[in-house]
Amino acid sequence: MNIGFKYRRIGSFMIDLAIVRMFAQVGIDIYLGVVAYLSEGAGLSLHPESWMALPILLLLSVVALLVFIGIYVGYHWICYKLLGNSLSRYFLHLKVVSTDSSEMTTRRYVKREFEKIVLCIATVGVYIFFSGAQFVAFGYLPYHDKRNKTKVVDS
Repeated sequence: MNIGFKYRRIGSFMIDLAIVRMFAQVGIDIYLGVVAYLSEGAGLSLHPESWMALPILLLLSVVALLVFIGIYVGYHWICYKLLGNSLSRYFLHLKVVSTDSSEMTTRRYVKREFEKIVLCIATVGVYIFFSGAQFVAFGYLPYHDKRNKTKVVDS
């Protein structure tokens, strides 16, 4: 495995994350706009002395994360159905393949991407740097690849 392949693989994840972030920002803005519109009619107001401020802000943040995860998984599902790959992997000539005897299905691909983004969000981004550093330095497959018995290869 040469260093160019390793950086193309990491770069494809970053490009996909940037593409999804653009779509997710629109979705999150619409979600927060709807919440603001509905709270205006209900007469709700948040101020620092309110006992409901922190739970409501926590709920808004968690739902925004769920919207992001949903858009990320939806993006990969659509790309896999149309291209057989994500958009960045398609243009960087990379492909996700199975390491065991079973075939690569849409469900397996989407499960792999879902686990990857959940690990990234649950560890507040540390998973990205840790698995990327291990992959570049030692060639170890990331956890989401080992767990789903997949790997990324040149196409």
